[in-house]
Amino acid sequence: MDKTFFVNQFLSLGMYDYFNDKRDNIFERHIVECLCDIYGTSPIKKCYDEKNENAFTTLIYCYGLTSTVYDNFLRDTVRYEEFREKNKENPSLKSDVASLVESSIITMFLYKCLIEEPSLETLSHFENDLLNDFSIIKLHFNTSLEPNKTRTIWEKKKKLLSNNVELVEIKPEYLDEFTYSRFGVDIEKVKEMDYRMVAELNKYIKSKMSELEVPKEEKKRKPLLSSNTVISSGNGLVDALLIMSIIAAEMSIGIIYLFLHM
Repeated sequence: MDKTFFVNQFLSLGMYDYFNDKRDNIFERHIVECLCDIYGTSPIKKCYDEKNENAFTTLIYCYGLTSTVYDNFLRDTVRYEEFREKNKENPSLKSDVASLVESSIITMFLYKCLIEEPSLETLSHFENDLLNDFSIIKLHFNTSLEPNKTRTIWEKKKKLLSNNVELVEIKPEYLDEFTYSRFGVDIEKVKEMDYRMVAELNKYIKSKMSELEVPKEEKKRKPLLSSNTVISSGNGLVDALLIMSIIAAEMSIGIIYLFLHM
């Protein structure tokens, strides 16, 4: 094997074994196999054969992976090699660093799934390579503090990719058509909204209506600004659209965060 490392020692060992059909470094080979499931065998092999680390990095980021995830992945692969050497000297030594490497692999796969919806075949193939290699199961049993940690992480995140979820319809409570029209909102458009957006929109409209009902004398006694001050454009339609856009943005961010960090 060429002593010049490609990216680092871990990936060099893994790629050499995987592309030359050897099993001297089973965990490193295992991780490269999973990387090939995500990014394709041919593109990764091309980067390796040409020793083009820049092309490899570009490939890793092609689905929008954050630099933090990749940096952690590289850090943990280095830590694995350090642990491997210590484990040779003391076979009773255990660590969960292998599961940390696999956790980054799972995150890479999830980023791909945000761009390309996986087929059941793709999902099953990745899961099989990740979890069902007997030599890797044995390695975890002998060297990991929690041998099933990767499986537990995968099962949690896999639920977000599964279509076999029982959906429970939650019917929102609508205000009357006249109330919506006062704020320039068509009730038919409201009925197309997610129930959470409807609830927040109703809450907003009710709060504005309550303000309108406060006596003028009491309004004058209120401070100009407080921690609960509502910034309004003075136009019901603009305000309603603004609050709807804020709700939609918060929901989108929340869904993506949950998808990646659950």
